[in-house]
Amino acid sequence: MKVSVLGAGSWGATLACLLSDNGHDVYLWEFNNETAKKLDMERKLPFIGGDVPKNIKISSNLNIINETEVVVFVVPSHFLRSTLTSIKNLNIDISDKLIISATKGIENETFLRCSQLIEEFFPETKDKIVALSGPTHAEEVSKKIPTAILSASKNKENAVKCRDIFINNYFRVYTSDDIVSVELGASLKNVFALACGIIDGLKMGDNTKAAIVSRGITELVKFGIALGGKEHTFYGLSGVGDLIVTCFSKHSRNRNLGELLANGKTLAQAEKELKMVAEGVKTAVSAYHLGKKLKIETPIIDEIYAVLFNDKKPQQAVYDLMTRIPKAEN
Repeated sequence: MKVSVLGAGSWGATLACLLSDNGHDVYLWEFNNETAKKLDMERKLPFIGGDVPKNIKISSNLNIINETEVVVFVVPSHFLRSTLTSIKNLNIDISDKLIISATKGIENETFLRCSQLIEEFFPETKDKIVALSGPTHAEEVSKKIPTAILSASKNKENAVKCRDIFINNYFRVYTSDDIVSVELGASLKNVFALACGIIDGLKMGDNTKAAIVSRGITELVKFGIALGGKEHTFYGLSGVGDLIVTCFSKHSRNRNLGELLANGKTLAQAEKELKMVAEGVKTAVSAYHLGKKLKIETPIIDEIYAVLFNDKKPQQAVYDLMTRIPKAEN
């Protein structure tokens, strides 16, 4: 098939390479014209190395979408609205294409998940969009290390179509009809990865990280139930699986950012040193305020928000979590 991948960061470029491996005709869009030219000339995966096949067409022109049957969004979540605005302003109609969102995040102002934001701009796509998410680091997928992921859509037929486009002998794709939980898991796990990075920075050990991951699942489930998701989905790839890889891996940019914060860096200094986008920072804003709106208890998210934006010391945040009123686990 002809596929356009919007977003040429490490994950977008890696997915483009995978699609090319699978025999598809791939167009890769990069917002910045100079960056697009450099990528086209050097043919190296951003930040992680590895080769980008010459048959992948790289461009900064969104009109490449018109040449394709499938559109894969992999832009950072805080650029999704501006990207959709540009597509709309160019009179590009994507409503008749298979739309796949590999973007992870919840919009700060509206609390919309990525699929909902796409629907806002293109109402005809309602219930047709597929979310592609799971425990995946570009660093490993680019090396063809065995990986499993979820293709989720309210429309089961489209979830299967997405599966068939991406699946191969190193990238196993499962399907789901619970797009709400899959998108929530994909977004919120980054906040808990920040917490685990802080734990690493404070040298507190595996016991503490296991507690963050376990209790993090509880907070994820609360969001899922409140927003119409299914609890069991969070115990699969897009919940437990994504938490494990993001909270424990050396490749996790969110975990790395948390570690920098625990080592005394300000948020601005840590983001500058990281050089890549850590989605958990903006997601923490959405998660904190959405939790308050839904009136659900989210102690870990609340403490991460306080560390990021209220200058709370990481050590104090851990202490406050540990000294909350005792309670039953469930």
